[in-house]
Amino acid sequence: MSSEFERVRRITAEVTGVGEQEIRERTRFIEDLGADSLDLFEILTRVEEECRVAIPGHAVSRVVTVGDAAEILVEVEHRAI
Repeated sequence: MSSEFERVRRITAEVTGVGEQEIRERTRFIEDLGADSLDLFEILTRVEEECRVAIPGHAVSRVVTVGDAAEILVEVEHRAI
């Protein structure tokens, strides 16, 4: 697994209270973890702060799964967005 996924997974577990071992790349924030829009905002904000990046607003709408968030983080880190 990528270090980006591991970071997103750890932060997601902290915000949602779900164990890291239960979070996979295809785990959906809302349907599977019971997160709401404020939880997702907190997760993405913490990812931005920890990784010292800015996730563009247009990319946020693509985030459905934990893997999506990790993929966007990789893109932002490599300035591919």
